[in-house]
Amino acid sequence: MKIIQIIKNGLCLIILTCLISFGRCTIEIPESRKENEKETEKEPEKQTQQKLLVQLVNSYRTAGCDCGSAGYFAATTPVAWNEKLEQAALDHSEDMFANNSLNHTGSDGSDPGTRMTRRGYDWKTYGENIAWGYQTDKSVMEGWIKSPGHCRNIMNPDFKEMGAAQKGSYWTLVLGKR
Repeated sequence: MKIIQIIKNGLCLIILTCLISFGRCTIEIPESRKENEKETEKEPEKQTQQKLLVQLVNSYRTAGCDCGSAGYFAATTPVAWNEKLEQAALDHSEDMFANNSLNHTGSDGSDPGTRMTRRGYDWKTYGENIAWGYQTDKSVMEGWIKSPGHCRNIMNPDFKEMGAAQKGSYWTLVLGKR
């Protein structure tokens, strides 16, 4: 058995163990590295969810939408994903989850604008949609579109950016303009 030590980027130590007699190699990865890789594996899933949410929102925005009692909204410009808005949305979804509460006011008394400001988003206007009980991006979007007030937020031409997050069955969509 032959053991080779490799230092990658000056930080990570990987021990490569080659079993020459069996003609195979195995890689032993330190536990700390394994945890980092698990987080990295989640990144593509997170990016896929972000991409889907933006596509869903923009599919309504660019086509126009009848928002029931809120009226018909003509096609408008698409919104872009914003990580600060995503973090504000995640903060609120996690807070609602932790407190088993569906409310636009956070457990600390914060409103959406306060949460956005905390995350460094210098907003001029904003909107927030929340939901509970939906299992997929598509189903929560359909729920919001069927709700006149939530649909109006999605279709509001003043909004230029969005972020969204889910914790358990709690969803938050934040839209804003700087």
